[in-house]
Amino acid sequence: MDWHIKEREYSRTFRDASGNDWGYISARKLSARYPNGGYRIVADLKKKENSSGENFLTGGTQRACLYPYKRKHTRSEKTVGYIDVSDPDHPDSFVRIRTGNLFKGVILPAAILLLLCGLFLLGWYLSRKEEVPGLDEAAVSYKVEGMVNTDPESIALPGVSVIEMEAGTSRVEFPLVNPEGNTCYMKYTIRDAQTDEKLYASGLIAPGQAVLSFDLDRTMEAGTYDILLQVETSDLEDYTVQLNGAEIPAKLEVK
Repeated sequence: MDWHIKEREYSRTFRDASGNDWGYISARKLSARYPNGGYRIVADLKKKENSSGENFLTGGTQRACLYPYKRKHTRSEKTVGYIDVSDPDHPDSFVRIRTGNLFKGVILPAAILLLLCGLFLLGWYLSRKEEVPGLDEAAVSYKVEGMVNTDPESIALPGVSVIEMEAGTSRVEFPLVNPEGNTCYMKYTIRDAQTDEKLYASGLIAPGQAVLSFDLDRTMEAGTYDILLQVETSDLEDYTVQLNGAEIPAKLEVK
Protein backbone atom coordinates (compact mmCIF):
# COMPACT_ATOMS: atom_id res chain seq x y z
CA MET A 1 0.00 0.00 0.00
CA ASP A 2 1.21 3.51 -0.80
CA TRP A 3 0.94 6.24 1.79
CA HIS A 4 1.10 9.69 0.19
CA ILE A 5 2.66 12.52 2.16
CA LYS A 6 0.17 15.30 2.75
CA GLU A 7 1.34 18.54 1.18
CA ARG A 8 1.91 21.20 3.83
CA GLU A 9 4.64 23.54 5.08
CA TYR A 10 7.14 21.64 7.23
CA SER A 11 9.82 23.32 9.32
CA ARG A 12 11.87 20.14 9.59
CA THR A 13 13.11 17.52 7.15
CA PHE A 14 14.47 14.01 7.47
CA ARG A 15 16.84 12.53 4.87
CA ASP A 16 16.78 8.76 4.39
CA ALA A 17 19.64 6.58 3.11
CA SER A 18 18.48 7.04 -0.50
CA GLY A 19 18.78 10.83 -0.25
CA ASN A 20 15.03 11.51 -0.08
CA ASP A 21 14.03 14.48 2.05
CA TRP A 22 10.78 14.12 4.00
CA GLY A 23 9.10 17.00 5.79
CA TYR A 24 7.71 16.19 9.23
CA ILE A 25 6.27 17.65 12.41
CA SER A 26 7.69 17.17 15.90
CA ALA A 27 6.09 15.02 18.59
CA ARG A 28 5.27 18.19 20.52
CA LYS A 29 3.33 19.67 17.62
CA LEU A 30 1.50 16.40 17.07
CA SER A 31 0.49 16.33 20.76
CA ALA A 32 -0.66 19.96 20.51
CA ARG A 33 -2.76 19.09 17.47
CA TYR A 34 -4.27 16.04 19.15
CA PRO A 35 -4.32 16.85 22.89
CA ASN A 36 -6.78 14.01 23.50
CA GLY A 37 -5.19 11.54 21.09
CA GLY A 38 -7.25 10.24 18.21
CA TYR A 39 -4.52 9.84 15.61
CA ARG A 40 -2.93 6.59 14.44
CA ILE A 41 0.54 5.50 13.34
CA VAL A 42 0.39 3.41 10.19
CA ALA A 43 4.09 2.60 9.65
CA ASP A 44 7.67 3.49 10.51
CA LEU A 45 10.20 5.25 8.31
CA LYS A 46 13.86 4.63 9.10
CA LYS A 47 17.18 5.75 7.64
CA LYS A 48 17.55 2.47 5.75
CA GLU A 49 14.65 1.15 3.72
CA ASN A 50 12.81 -2.07 4.57
CA SER A 51 13.78 -4.26 1.63
CA SER A 52 10.97 -6.73 2.30
CA GLY A 53 8.27 -4.21 3.15
CA GLU A 54 4.90 -3.98 1.42
CA ASN A 55 4.00 -0.40 2.40
CA PHE A 56 5.52 2.65 0.77
CA LEU A 57 5.76 6.34 1.48
CA THR A 58 5.48 8.52 -1.61
CA GLY A 59 5.69 12.23 -2.25
CA GLY A 60 6.39 13.84 -5.60
CA THR A 61 9.09 11.73 -7.22
CA GLN A 62 10.24 10.27 -3.90
CA ARG A 63 9.45 6.79 -2.67
CA ALA A 64 10.59 4.79 0.38
CA CYS A 65 9.71 1.31 1.63
CA LEU A 66 8.32 1.43 5.19
CA TYR A 67 8.62 -0.80 8.26
CA PRO A 68 5.59 -2.18 10.11
CA TYR A 69 4.60 -0.01 13.05
CA LYS A 70 5.60 -1.43 16.43
CA ARG A 71 4.36 0.23 19.57
CA LYS A 72 7.45 -0.79 21.54
CA HIS A 73 10.92 -0.12 20.22
CA THR A 74 14.46 -0.86 21.30
CA ARG A 75 16.47 1.44 23.58
CA SER A 76 18.80 2.13 20.67
CA GLU A 77 16.03 3.95 18.73
CA LYS A 78 14.23 7.23 19.18
CA THR A 79 11.35 9.05 17.48
CA VAL A 80 12.34 12.01 15.30
CA GLY A 81 8.86 13.13 14.26
CA TYR A 82 5.76 12.32 12.25
CA ILE A 83 4.74 12.60 8.59
CA ASP A 84 1.10 13.40 7.86
CA VAL A 85 -0.34 10.86 5.37
CA SER A 86 -4.01 11.51 6.14
CA ASP A 87 -6.59 11.19 3.33
CA PRO A 88 -10.39 10.89 3.16
CA ASP A 89 -10.21 7.11 3.54
CA HIS A 90 -7.60 7.21 6.32
CA PRO A 91 -8.02 10.40 8.38
CA ASP A 92 -5.55 11.39 11.09
CA SER A 93 -2.88 8.96 9.89
CA PHE A 94 0.85 9.42 10.33
CA VAL A 95 4.12 7.69 9.50
CA ARG A 96 6.53 7.75 12.43
CA ILE A 97 10.22 8.51 11.78
CA ARG A 98 12.63 6.35 13.79
CA THR A 99 16.42 6.81 14.04
CA GLY A 100 19.22 5.37 16.12
CA ASN A 101 19.49 6.76 19.65
CA LEU A 102 23.20 7.41 20.07
CA PHE A 103 22.87 8.26 23.76
CA LYS A 104 20.82 5.23 24.83
CA GLY A 105 22.31 2.89 22.24
CA VAL A 106 26.00 3.68 22.60
CA ILE A 107 26.91 6.41 25.08
CA LEU A 108 24.73 5.27 27.98
CA PRO A 109 25.79 1.57 27.77
CA ALA A 110 29.43 2.66 27.47
CA ALA A 111 29.06 4.94 30.49
CA ILE A 112 27.43 2.15 32.48
CA LEU A 113 30.23 -0.24 31.45
CA LEU A 114 32.87 2.27 32.53
CA LEU A 115 31.05 2.80 35.82
CA LEU A 116 30.90 -0.95 36.43
CA CYS A 117 34.59 -1.27 35.60
CA GLY A 118 35.35 1.58 37.98
CA LEU A 119 33.31 -0.06 40.74
CA PHE A 120 35.07 -3.36 40.08
CA LEU A 121 38.51 -1.74 40.31
CA LEU A 122 37.48 0.14 43.45
CA GLY A 123 36.23 -3.09 44.99
CA TRP A 124 39.43 -4.83 43.97
CA TYR A 125 41.52 -2.06 45.50
CA LEU A 126 39.53 -2.03 48.74
CA SER A 127 39.60 -5.83 49.02
CA ARG A 128 43.34 -5.84 48.36
CA LYS A 129 43.77 -3.13 50.96
CA GLU A 130 42.05 -5.38 53.45
CA GLU A 131 44.23 -8.32 52.41
CA VAL A 132 47.46 -6.41 53.14
CA PRO A 133 47.72 -5.76 56.90
CA GLY A 134 49.81 -2.84 58.05
CA LEU A 135 49.03 -0.40 55.24
CA ASP A 136 49.55 3.13 56.50
CA GLU A 137 46.13 4.79 56.73
CA ALA A 138 47.72 8.24 56.46
CA ALA A 139 49.25 7.49 53.04
CA VAL A 140 47.81 9.49 50.15
CA SER A 141 48.50 9.73 46.43
CA TYR A 142 51.64 11.77 45.94
CA LYS A 143 53.69 12.52 42.86
CA VAL A 144 56.96 14.41 42.59
CA GLU A 145 58.11 15.71 39.21
CA GLY A 146 61.02 13.57 38.04
CA MET A 147 60.65 11.04 40.86
CA VAL A 148 59.39 8.09 38.81
CA ASN A 149 61.03 4.68 38.68
CA THR A 150 61.11 3.42 35.09
CA ASP A 151 63.11 0.28 35.87
CA PRO A 152 60.91 -2.47 37.38
CA GLU A 153 64.03 -4.42 38.38
CA SER A 154 65.27 -1.66 40.69
CA ILE A 155 63.92 0.24 43.69
CA ALA A 156 63.98 4.04 43.64
CA LEU A 157 64.66 5.77 46.97
CA PRO A 158 63.94 9.44 47.67
CA GLY A 159 66.87 11.64 48.58
CA VAL A 160 66.65 12.91 52.17
CA SER A 161 69.34 15.00 53.86
CA VAL A 162 67.52 17.32 56.28
CA ILE A 163 64.15 17.10 58.02
CA GLU A 164 62.92 20.23 59.81
CA MET A 165 60.36 20.60 62.60
CA GLU A 166 59.32 23.04 65.33
CA ALA A 167 60.78 22.74 68.81
CA GLY A 168 58.49 21.70 71.65
CA THR A 169 56.29 19.56 69.41
CA SER A 170 56.32 16.06 68.01
CA ARG A 171 54.74 17.01 64.67
CA VAL A 172 56.81 16.68 61.49
CA GLU A 173 55.65 18.09 58.17
CA PHE A 174 57.74 16.09 55.70
CA PRO A 175 56.73 13.61 52.96
CA LEU A 176 57.88 10.04 53.36
CA VAL A 177 57.53 8.92 49.74
CA ASN A 178 57.37 5.63 47.90
CA PRO A 179 58.18 6.82 44.36
CA GLU A 180 55.78 6.01 41.55
CA GLY A 181 56.90 3.04 39.47
CA ASN A 182 58.37 1.02 42.34
CA THR A 183 57.15 -2.55 42.55
CA CYS A 184 57.26 -2.74 46.33
CA TYR A 185 55.78 -1.39 49.52
CA MET A 186 57.97 0.83 51.69
CA LYS A 187 58.09 1.21 55.46
CA TYR A 188 60.05 4.03 57.12
CA THR A 189 61.60 3.90 60.58
CA ILE A 190 63.36 6.99 61.97
CA ARG A 191 65.99 6.42 64.64
CA ASP A 192 68.33 8.63 66.64
CA ALA A 193 71.75 7.79 65.18
CA GLN A 194 73.49 8.33 68.53
CA THR A 195 71.20 6.38 70.86
CA ASP A 196 69.40 4.09 68.36
CA GLU A 197 66.12 5.29 69.89
CA LYS A 198 63.17 4.72 67.61
CA LEU A 199 61.47 8.05 66.98
CA TYR A 200 58.88 6.98 64.43
CA ALA A 201 57.72 3.99 62.35
CA SER A 202 55.30 4.21 59.43
CA GLY A 203 53.01 1.55 58.05
CA LEU A 204 53.37 0.13 54.55
CA ILE A 205 53.29 2.79 51.85
CA ALA A 206 52.28 1.79 48.32
CA PRO A 207 54.04 3.11 45.18
CA GLY A 208 52.93 6.59 44.18
CA GLN A 209 51.88 7.41 47.73
CA ALA A 210 53.36 9.23 50.70
CA VAL A 211 52.78 10.01 54.36
CA LEU A 212 52.86 13.81 54.31
CA SER A 213 53.06 14.47 58.06
CA PHE A 214 53.52 12.39 61.19
CA ASP A 215 54.19 12.55 64.91
CA LEU A 216 57.42 11.39 66.53
CA ASP A 217 57.20 9.26 69.65
CA ARG A 218 58.21 12.26 71.78
CA THR A 219 58.46 16.03 71.64
CA MET A 220 61.80 17.39 70.53
CA GLU A 221 63.86 20.21 72.01
CA ALA A 222 65.67 22.70 69.79
CA GLY A 223 68.86 21.41 68.27
CA THR A 224 70.25 19.37 65.41
CA TYR A 225 70.09 15.59 65.66
CA ASP A 226 71.77 12.90 63.61
CA ILE A 227 69.12 10.45 62.50
CA LEU A 228 68.83 7.35 60.35
CA LEU A 229 65.93 6.70 57.98
CA GLN A 230 65.64 2.96 57.73
CA VAL A 231 63.65 1.92 54.65
CA GLU A 232 62.25 -1.61 54.54
CA THR A 233 60.70 -2.89 51.30
CA SER A 234 58.35 -5.80 50.57
CA ASP A 235 56.96 -7.30 47.39
CA LEU A 236 53.69 -5.91 46.03
CA GLU A 237 52.37 -9.35 45.14
CA ASP A 238 53.30 -10.87 48.49
CA TYR A 239 53.92 -8.37 51.27
CA THR A 240 55.56 -11.08 53.38
CA VAL A 241 58.50 -11.29 50.97
CA GLN A 242 61.16 -8.82 52.09
CA LEU A 243 63.27 -7.06 49.46
CA ASN A 244 66.39 -4.93 49.65
CA GLY A 245 66.26 -2.12 52.17
CA ALA A 246 68.34 0.96 52.85
CA GLU A 247 69.58 3.14 55.69
CA ILE A 248 69.75 6.85 54.92
CA PRO A 249 71.73 9.16 57.25
CA ALA A 250 70.16 12.60 57.66
CA LYS A 251 69.80 15.56 60.02
CA LEU A 252 66.77 16.45 62.09
CA GLU A 253 66.77 20.19 62.62
CA VAL A 254 64.50 21.29 65.44
CA LYS A 255 64.00 25.08 65.50
